[in-house]
This record gives sequence, structure tokens and C-alpha cells, in this order.
Amino acid sequence: MLLIAIDLALQFLLFVVWGCAAIRFSRSEKRHSFRPRSHLVLLGAGLLFTAGKFVTLFILGSRDWFFVRDTITVHLILLGVPIAAALVRTIPLLWKLASDRQRDRLGPSKAVESARAEVPDSGKLQMAVFSVQAAGIGASVDFVLTLLFPMKSLDIWNVILIAVIFAALTGALWRLRKRRQPKWSRKVRITACVLLALASASSWLVWSSQASKLPGRMSMMAGSADYGGGVTMNSAQMGHGRSGMASMSSSDAEAVSVKELTGPRSGEPDQRFTLIAEKKTVTLKSGAAIEAWTYNGQLPGPELRVRQGDLVEVKLINKDIEEGVTIHWHGQDVPNAEDGVAGVTQDSVMPGQTYTYRFIARQVGSYWYHSHQQSSEQVKRGLFGTLIVLPKEGLEPGIEDITVMDPTYRKADGSEVNLLSPIDHRIVKAGTPVRLRLFNTGNWPKNVSITGVPFKVAAIDGTDINEPAELTNRRLVLAAGGRYDVAFTMPDKPVYVSTDPSSGMLLSADGKGSVPEAKTDSVFDPLTYGSPLKTLFDATSQFDRNFTMVFDNKLGFYDGGFERLFTINGEVFPNTPMLMVKEGDLVKTTFVNRSLVPHPMHLHGHHMLVLSRNGKPSTGSPWWVDTLNVDPGESYVVAFKADNPGLWMDHCHNLEHAAIGMTLHLSYEGVISPFEVGHATQNRPE
Repeated sequence: MLLIAIDLALQFLLFVVWGCAAIRFSRSEKRHSFRPRSHLVLLGAGLLFTAGKFVTLFILGSRDWFFVRDTITVHLILLGVPIAAALVRTIPLLWKLASDRQRDRLGPSKAVESARAEVPDSGKLQMAVFSVQAAGIGASVDFVLTLLFPMKSLDIWNVILIAVIFAALTGALWRLRKRRQPKWSRKVRITACVLLALASASSWLVWSSQASKLPGRMSMMAGSADYGGGVTMNSAQMGHGRSGMASMSSSDAEAVSVKELTGPRSGEPDQRFTLIAEKKTVTLKSGAAIEAWTYNGQLPGPELRVRQGDLVEVKLINKDIEEGVTIHWHGQDVPNAEDGVAGVTQDSVMPGQTYTYRFIARQVGSYWYHSHQQSSEQVKRGLFGTLIVLPKEGLEPGIEDITVMDPTYRKADGSEVNLLSPIDHRIVKAGTPVRLRLFNTGNWPKNVSITGVPFKVAAIDGTDINEPAELTNRRLVLAAGGRYDVAFTMPDKPVYVSTDPSSGMLLSADGKGSVPEAKTDSVFDPLTYGSPLKTLFDATSQFDRNFTMVFDNKLGFYDGGFERLFTINGEVFPNTPMLMVKEGDLVKTTFVNRSLVPHPMHLHGHHMLVLSRNGKPSTGSPWWVDTLNVDPGESYVVAFKADNPGLWMDHCHNLEHAAIGMTLHLSYEGVISPFEVGHATQNRPE
């Protein structure tokens, strides 16, 4: 994150310094009076920041070329060339002027007069001032592009367009300089230019706001197709952009609707649950009253415990949530029709309606469920719970199996409170084997520390770690939406699980005791943890598809509102790419985070194998995830097998980011969705 922050800070400083330099040189030229030393100081600062900018770009590029691949050429055109020209033309001239005046000093009484002596209006001076003004224009254009228009790709036409715009602006500047007008005429022209710029900016803002509004009805299959360098599928029935898309197979086979990709429709379920979505005032242990949206009146919703291989049936009843609800099984690779995404795999369940999910729990581990209808709001209000899939034979006898979930709720007065605040106390006898299931249901990475006992990370996102080593005083960082299973044997002293500076869980033999100070020496790194194990594919495999997602920030509009947007390849939904695959494909994806905040990327219906981070290969136990946190300045390469046909969401699990467009979809050949989203439907985009 530090490098990304430094890079953006330098971008801003270049805009300020070279803008100030352009203004300062222009004024000095008009007054025929230069202070060479102060001008040299300003240019020195510009040189320092410019060098810092390109050094930072070099470091980022050496980490992963994708950080600079589509911007380095633009930076060279707008920063490198004009600033270098400005320095070459101005520094020797100013240095000579300063030296001459130093030699010509006549005494203290005439020092000021000498320092402000008139400078000849020479051609060299005019070119020097013009070059500094051009550098100011370049730095300004580069800053605006970074702020509002992050590059989508290394497109030669984008580069040419930017070069033409820069040339036009500097050409207009040169023309104005050559055609010197009376002072009153220049003021009129400047005023007219300012008014024209304001009118143009206002028109652009109004147009952008209107253009960003989502249509009343649209398919979540909207977006341009990205085939990842693989075989292009028949596009005879494929629409693009906001009209939707239906991917047909190359053999013109009849398309399959997501409604047909269900779990078992018949047979007596091994586990049957009913979840009622309803509004309810819930009082937490802390005494805080929450005006919550709940499943079965609980916060969080009831824990669903099943065994591997069980046929699970869950009946969802919406009692009074006017916005509609669904249930998404986060991390369980269920059939597509059971995935619970409004507008993609089903319509949202409105008040008085019911919907039944049926699937086989194939993956052992810690998972969770939540509504996927306006999930940024509904999860925060309480529509979530845990899904625990035990081995067929159950847990070993005597294990204390504890779920640790510390979500933040919004109270009736608008303030927020944690579930485990004040600290939750649990009784665990010494010598008892303990398994803690740590959940992060929030939008940001959660830091968890375990004090008082050595422990092992037994599983990540439901998948067991091969030969986990014992850890002490390690901080665990859970991705938003992610889970860690931690195992240890209870000692004869309290163990404290810190989930927040003011909340956590204390385990002790009598349920009492003082809270030990949380100590963490370093951060747990899954990339090197555990022992390697052979997998069906690895970094050396031949991949059928190769996708890249570059995350950026920009200021702009989404659905009519001005937002700080988080983009994927320069776009937000519905203009983000649709990743196209065929069943059986081996798919590699590269994540590159050029933004200022973490992005926990969650692919529905699949687990991803982490191959490398920042170019460093994974050397520990196979690191399988369904939600991967990509910090600012990080790049990851992951892979997965396309073995679960359907139309799947792939989005940032900071649900506030997803709500303003940080969403795309993975579509299998020959799969279509009949569902729509939009303000004119009962389904709301994430």
C-alpha cells in the first residue's frame, strides 16, 4: 500500500509544483523580472518529485509489469518529455543569470535592485518559459487522467489520443504567446476560456451523471466478452453491453438456463431447515438494541450444521423484508441455481413468498450464508449466519468446536457496536482440544490474535492445510468474507482471542479471568505455511484461459450518483468484462491492485488455488481460497478448474465496493439466465 500511496502523492505534488512553476515563470516574464535562485529551487523540487515518480514506477513495474504496463507510455509523454525539455531549457539559463548577478553585486544597498534587474526578452527566455508552461500542462493532464480516467489497457489509440490532446493544448499555448494582444484583450480571452471550460465541465458532469444511470431492466450477463486468449465461442446469439449476453456453444447446441442447473429435486433430505427473514429488535449481550433484519429472529442467523454428503434442504420464507431476500452459500460450490443471487440465478423472494434450496454438502469446512439482494445493506443489517459442514464421521470425540464471529451492527441511533463487545467468556477445561472457526463477515480485513497458547491454522476457507506448523504470537488477517480454522489444546491458563481492539473472546476453565495482553510479533503468511502437496494443476500447467483484472480508483458517477469508484480494468458494472469459459477449462487469473484500498475478490461456485504473490511462488501447503484479499500494491496469480457450469458472480466482497460496480461475471459456454435486474424489477444490482 505504501508504494501506491507514494505514487499517487507524487502525482499530486507534480501537478502542484509544475503548475506553480508555470504560473511563476509566466508572471516573471510579464514583469521582465526574474529571481533566478527562487526559480531554481522550484525547478529543483519539480526535478526531485519527477525522479521520485519514475523511481516508484520502476519499483512497481519490477514487482509486476501490470502495475505500469498501460500507463508508463502516457507518463513519459505527459511528464517525462516535457519536464526534461523544461529542465534543459531553463536550468542553464537561470544558473547563468544567477552567476552573473552574483558577480555584479555592487553592495548591500543595491543587492535587491540587482536581483530584480530586467531580463532581456530573448528567444531563449521565451522558449524557457514556454517549456515550463508545457510541463505544467502535461502534469495537469496526467493528474486528471489518473483521477478520472484510469487506463483500461495498453491501447495505441488511447496513447495517440492523449498525445494529440497534449500537442493541441501546447500548440494553442504557443499560438497565444506568439500573438501578443493588449492587456484588456488578453483578459477578455482568458475570461472567455475560463467560462468555456466551466461550461464544458458542467456539461460533462451532467452528461456523465445521466449516462451512468442503470436501465430499469437489464441482464446481469451484460458486458463485453473476454475469452482470456482461449477459443472464441459462437456469438450468433450474443448481445453486448446493457442488452445482455447469451453465450452459445460452438456446436450451436441449445442453450441451458441457469434454472435447470439445480441440486437434487427429489429424495428425502438428510437435513431440513427453515429460515424466516423478518425485522426484529434484537438486544445484544452488551445491552445495545439493534433494529435488525434477521433470519429466525436471531443475530447472527442460526448456525446450520450438516455432514459431508448430506442432502440439505433450506426453505426461505420472507415475512416482512420489503426489499426482498435470498440466501447465498458463501464458499460452498453448490449448483448454479442454488447460488442465491438475485437477478442472476433467481428472483428475490418478496414478502409472503417462499423459496427452497436443495444441494449436497460436498465440501467439509467453515462456510457462511447471507442474502445476495442488496447485500451491502442486508448483511450489515443482520441477514447472515454460519454453515458448518462436518466430516461424514463427525468430529473427533471431545473437541470443543467454537464459532468466533464478531460482526459490526448499526444501532438504532446510527452508531455501531460489535457482537463480542464487551468480551465474550467461554468455559473450556484444560487439556481439551479446541477448534476455533474464525469468520469475517465485514467489508474490511479483520486482524485476529490468539494469546496464551501456541496454535495451528488447520484450514483456510474450508480447505485443510497440509501439515500445519505450530505458531505463536502471529497475527491472522482474514479477508472480508474469509474464514480460518485454528486448532490448539487448551492450557491451564486463559486464552484470549482478540478480534477488535475492544472486543474478543476469553476462554478459561471457569469462564472468568483477566484478559492477557494481545501480542503479535509478525503476520501469518499462508504462502509459505505448511507442506507442499500434489494438486491437479499448478503454475507449470497449460492453461486454456488467462484473464487479468487490474483494480484502480477513479472519481465518477454510478447510477446517477457521484462516487469514488473502484474499477476493474478501468470499468464498473455493467461495462466490466464477462469472463467466458468452457466446462473443463483450466483457468488462470492475475489480480493487480493499483488502488489505495484492499479488494477481497470472491468467485462464486469455485475455489481458486493461489500460485504466486508479487511474483513469489507459493511454497507451502496448497492455498485454496474462495475469497482472496488483494492489498494495494499486490499482485496475485490464481487458477481454478471450470467444473461447475453456470453464470457466476465474481466480485469484490467489500460489499460497498460491489454496490457501486466492482462486479463482473463468469459465464460458461451455452449457459443463459432469464433473470433481470434493475429498478423496474424486484432484483437489485450489487
